[in-house]
Amino acid sequence: MAPQLSELPPECEPLLPPSGPSDCDQPTARVPRLRADPQRFLLPLIFASVVAADFGNYLSYAPHIAIFESIICRRFGADSHALEVGAGCKSPEVQAELALVNGWKDMFDQLPGILLALPYGFLADRVGRKPILLFSLTGLLMEELAIRVVCWCNTVLPLRTVWVTPIFQLVGWGPQLSTAMAYAMITDLVPVSNRASVFFLMAAAVLLGEILATPLSAFLMSWSPWVPSLLGVAIQSLGLLGTTFLPETNPQKTLHAEEREGEGNHNDATAHFAPTRDSPGRLLTTTLRKLWDQARSFTVNARCLNLICIVCSFLLASIGRQALQLIIQYASRRFSWSIAGASYLITVKGLINLLTLLVLLPKLSDWLHRHMSFSPVLTDLRVVQWSAWILTLGMALMAIASQPPLYVFGVCLLAFGWGFYSALRSLATALVLPSQVGVLNTAIGLSQSIGSMVSGPILAAAFQRGVHQDGFWMGLPYLLAAVLFFFASCLTSVVRIIDEGPIP
Repeated sequence: MAPQLSELPPECEPLLPPSGPSDCDQPTARVPRLRADPQRFLLPLIFASVVAADFGNYLSYAPHIAIFESIICRRFGADSHALEVGAGCKSPEVQAELALVNGWKDMFDQLPGILLALPYGFLADRVGRKPILLFSLTGLLMEELAIRVVCWCNTVLPLRTVWVTPIFQLVGWGPQLSTAMAYAMITDLVPVSNRASVFFLMAAAVLLGEILATPLSAFLMSWSPWVPSLLGVAIQSLGLLGTTFLPETNPQKTLHAEEREGEGNHNDATAHFAPTRDSPGRLLTTTLRKLWDQARSFTVNARCLNLICIVCSFLLASIGRQALQLIIQYASRRFSWSIAGASYLITVKGLINLLTLLVLLPKLSDWLHRHMSFSPVLTDLRVVQWSAWILTLGMALMAIASQPPLYVFGVCLLAFGWGFYSALRSLATALVLPSQVGVLNTAIGLSQSIGSMVSGPILAAAFQRGVHQDGFWMGLPYLLAAVLFFFASCLTSVVRIIDEGPIP
């Protein structure tokens, strides 16, 4: 492993005072400049690029459903009158085909990420974050353009051709990788003491974009679904353009040349003073090195246990969070609400999420640091553990609720625990070496991809079984999600901060 910055000055210090600035000062001088830029330029640009890509995707989501439905409607012989969806498009045959197209496309969207997650993660730590982020956003943009081409040429190309469009994600894995690289770049730029707050801001910015994109899309669809669809891909293009202005943030890549030069100077300076093979100094050095390697081996094993628990927690929680996709359908079925009335639950949850990410969690983290003397890493761990149990309780209340007030309370409680994902990612990045951040974020993205892929059929089967059983068993999908959150909570309780002693 390359030496850390703090180790370079003693090794490179010359025997005589230098007449000019030494080479060893260059890496040290570069880091303050890199750290000084984020607050003014880099972090807002990273936020804007990721939010633009996500905003464009959500702006196009509902229009794509309308366009798909209209194409299927025409294929089944029901006239859609220039994309104005009529009553015939709500027939079971049309809706079944629409669900089939969307369901299989969602599954195919996850396959490139699962197949290429770790290779791209290792590549990000070697060639840098920026190239991988550019590849990822380029692949996503190509896929979005291909979907629109298929829809526009629907008289020539069957709609199921959209199942092939995820092949463009092979260029750069997909949305999980772009998110992973954005978090990796933030990790490179932001010190651990502020990292959780920045992650909260990142999640809040993306959430705000999703909240704003949905009503804007509905408004623009009053003219034509193609208006928000094309606007969405244009906004995604702006996100890709903004990424080109980002500098490389990978510290291993940025300082590689300087570190190699420092190692060369160190080897030249110490070659004349090295002890002989049989000298006591050599024997003592060898013994100490073996002891250090053994101690380090134990530390690495403990660190691996932490990371296994964290990645598995992400996997379980990713499956559990997919149960929220049933919130509108479940509430309208369980409590005989209209679809429009049930959709307000999404707005309520989104507003509470924003309040939690922007106000409550930053204030809680600051209070724990100031009044409880918690380190930043320990603060993240406590937030993760408490949020996990809040998610478990909220989902359990939603599962057992037979009246609307208890169900709404469960949704609100669940929203208060939504900082779990950002805090867990911040905790994970603090427990690995800087050279492993890219692989870590990729592993987290891989676990989320697997969770998203397997959650659909599992939760759909649970919902179908619950509808047939009726009564208490109507909440079976949420009960299953609560069990998954419970196991995720147990896994977070196993995590230990090995560099700071036992957790109190």
